[in-house]
Parts: sequence; C-alpha cells; structure tokens
Amino acid sequence: MGDTIAPSPRRTGRVVLSAFLILAPVALGLAVPLYQRTGPALGGIPFFYWFQMAAAVLTALCTTAVYRLLFAGERDEEGEV
Repeated sequence: MGDTIAPSPRRTGRVVLSAFLILAPVALGLAVPLYQRTGPALGGIPFFYWFQMAAAVLTALCTTAVYRLLFAGERDEEGEV
C-alpha cells in the first residue's frame, strides 16, 4: 500500500511533447489577429482561407504524431497491435 509506480522519464517526455503538439494548433487557431487579413494571396486564395486550410492539415499531422507517440505498439482489447 502506498507503492506507486513513477512514470519513466521517457514516458514523461512523450507526454510533454504530446501536450505541446496538441496545444500549438489550438493556440494558433485562437490567435485571430495573426490571420485576420486578406494578403498575401496564394494562387488567388486570400491569406485567411489558405491559412485555415494549412492549420487544418497541421492539426491532423500533430494529432497523428501524438497518437503515435503515446499509443504506438500498444495492444487493443482483442490483443491486436
């Protein structure tokens, strides 16, 4: 009783990195003055729109990275990887 297993430093580092990877796109989306403009256009698309599209791709990439950092190699309930 009272015995707790401390997380390994490697696991703690992964959790910290994962938190950053999740919070970065959120903070970017909340920084409205950063992208509330029309220029520069990219291929005729105003900055506001292409920035939002790029942010969506960045969010998907960050979410994928977090999943791989935290859950890669773990088995699900059926024992499959």
